[in-house]
Amino acid sequence: MKQLAVYCSSSDAIKSVYFEHAQDMGTLLAANHWDLVYGGGMIGLMGQVAQSLKTASGRTIGVVPEALHIDGVVNTIDDELIITKDMHTRKAKMIELADGFIGLAGGFGTLEEMLEVMTLKQLGYHQKPIVFLNTDHYYGGLFDMFEHIYAEQFAKQEYRQLYHVAETPADVVAYLQAYQPPNLPDKWFV
Repeated sequence: MKQLAVYCSSSDAIKSVYFEHAQDMGTLLAANHWDLVYGGGMIGLMGQVAQSLKTASGRTIGVVPEALHIDGVVNTIDDELIITKDMHTRKAKMIELADGFIGLAGGFGTLEEMLEVMTLKQLGYHQKPIVFLNTDHYYGGLFDMFEHIYAEQFAKQEYRQLYHVAETPADVVAYLQAYQPPNLPDKWFV
């Protein structure tokens, strides 16, 4: 693994525990010589992960759609900044560049990006690791929904292997270091 995509909030109006985990995540990515692929924002958890990674001598790759290439929003510290024509192209570029995916706390965009990489893995488009950092049990309701999906047979029980739930940044790193792609069944119920 060389490059990891981190999806997360661009809000500063959230609890400090989320920033603490974002800071630790950036530091640990740098310590493992993993580059950060992210949305290129300088605010919120996005900015915190990038700043802590850069402070620890890590490398960052920001991927920003033209419409969001705004002074005061886009980070100025990135080693590489890729401007895409739109959000769809941005997401595709991040998926292409990344060797794995980490979801920190975030809103609708973060959820959409994490669910997209899970769906692509379910359909066999990639075998890359996907990890949710469940800071302060942020994703608990989502995982309850996943369990409901399995119980109602909208997805196979084995698809719990599509993703991993970590409670700390150190747990994220341990999972990534030991990652082996799972042997998943076909999506289709017969």
